[in-house]
Amino acid sequence: MGRLFLLSGDYIDNSKGMDAIVNAANKYMINGSGICGAIYNSAGVELIDYCKNTFTKDMENNEVRITPGFNLPMDIIHVLAPKAYEEADPINELLKGYKNLLDTIVNRNYKKVLLCSLGTGIHGYKHEDVAKPLINLLINFCKLNDVDIYFNNYVPLYKDVYLIEFLKSNILNLKDDLSKLEPNQMLDYLKENNLTENNVKFKYKNFCDGKELKDLCLSEKLICLQYTLENFKVTKEQIMILIETMEA
Repeated sequence: MGRLFLLSGDYIDNSKGMDAIVNAANKYMINGSGICGAIYNSAGVELIDYCKNTFTKDMENNEVRITPGFNLPMDIIHVLAPKAYEEADPINELLKGYKNLLDTIVNRNYKKVLLCSLGTGIHGYKHEDVAKPLINLLINFCKLNDVDIYFNNYVPLYKDVYLIEFLKSNILNLKDDLSKLEPNQMLDYLKENNLTENNVKFKYKNFCDGKELKDLCLSEKLICLQYTLENFKVTKEQIMILIETMEA
């Protein structure tokens, strides 16, 4: 059985140690904006040359193609998401692309894959519409396959949309569950339920440091909790000030 993790922060930074990274491709398989641009820039000009010399036809909606990573030490899985405004049933059409992607992951025997939220940029999908069916799909996939999926949204507030569905699907109530634990048990709870972030010190400084508690979203509060538990000895009374605000 695999695991599903939700990450925030830079996509390329979070790709370290992965077998494959997913690209939200354009149909021409060229350097684009957002995730696509970051991947092509990191992989180097060899990726552009490889795509130009290998693929003679434009990608079709929900098609999946594999390329080497070149300067990125993992394979790149390119997926072309449909455009929401061109589809009669946009969510189900998008899920077809995710299912094709997941089939490819199994067929290629990848064990650790970094995944972005496909279609939620210029293709017009809204995180709020995609989150529930996608999280259910990914959770079920990980239960049935020995694959760890790391689902990344750069902005913690966007990650929140998926995190809330993740908590519901796993029947987790952060405030109630953590309130029953002592501080020395809380980090184990986060790890056991796949609620930790990598490179949390950097993410704390990038997203949380200097903000008032009332201004933190749920994902940022989890970063604060993990960072605090890993680096400081705190009393339950002290940490409960944070936990009491963790309403999903």
